Amino acid sequence: MRRTPMEMCVFRVLVVLSLVTSIGCAGHAVPWGEEDPRYLKGAFVSVDGKKTFYIDHGDGPVVVLLHGLPLSSWEWRKFIPVLAENYRVITPDLYGFGYSDRPRDADYSWPAYGEWLNHFLEAIDVDRATFVVTDIAGPIGFELLAAHPEKVSGLVIANTWYTDQAFHMPFLLKLLTWSPTGWMGIYATNRPMVVMQTRVLFADKAKSEGEFEDQLWMSVKTIQSRKILQKVLRGFRLDHKDMFRRSLQAFDGPVLLAWGEQDPAVPPENVDLFKLILPQAEIERYSDAGHYLSQEKPQEFSARILKFLNQHREKL
Repeated sequence: MRRTPMEMCVFRVLVVLSLVTSIGCAGHAVPWGEEDPRYLKGAFVSVDGKKTFYIDHGDGPVVVLLHGLPLSSWEWRKFIPVLAENYRVITPDLYGFGYSDRPRDADYSWPAYGEWLNHFLEAIDVDRATFVVTDIAGPIGFELLAAHPEKVSGLVIANTWYTDQAFHMPFLLKLLTWSPTGWMGIYATNRPMVVMQTRVLFADKAKSEGEFEDQLWMSVKTIQSRKILQKVLRGFRLDHKDMFRRSLQAFDGPVLLAWGEQDPAVPPENVDLFKLILPQAEIERYSDAGHYLSQEKPQEFSARILKFLNQHREKL
């Protein structure tokens, strides 16, 4: 596609900024590798021809923790030991992220991820589970619920959406999805840009610093990883909201709605939208947390999940 002179001008400016700012940031991120404790605790399984990394700890009713964008199973590192004392806790890396395969020609839409999740459960011999979903993991889990409701025994829903009625995509992600700016986002994204956009999603900005920002940057550091992220973002199927609503309304299992209320992307009015179709849902609000509830309130949130699981154990 032929680019306009204005687009080329903007692109050159962004590239220069990217090169200049990345020079001072190159040493901050710790590369993933075989010495990573998470890697050493995990395993791989082939799902639809894709090598899928996952962590599987504990015994008891199965709890599946699904990570958001653009993270990995690392997101749940503080939850696994808490929940695995009484439950079998499984947390995979979605394909395209973490240690799982990143095929260039794969389908990264919500329906494709939902079917992949179904096949992943089959590959590790799990018939039924409680799903903890946040961010994009919400729609992925709802795809599974719509197609295979018998596999979902319970839901913990945190800062995610089923409708576009109250969903506001952050600017940097919009930059990746828009045409013709998508190519600019792919080639000009740098760590300061990512950090700036991410801190907006935190209530306590200090909790975004350090390890979290290292992990976030590692997830989008390469051109290929940004192209995959772009495919995921362009694969959003907001037209599935009616299907999601019907499947959620039909679900009669236990539900916990946990929400960081200072989330500009998925604001707290989403709690009310979910409650309308999930009247049985328990609600836990965190007034001093934002979008990444798992990072801002790991102790409180993991304890609340454990309490929820224990209360409904016979149904799970």
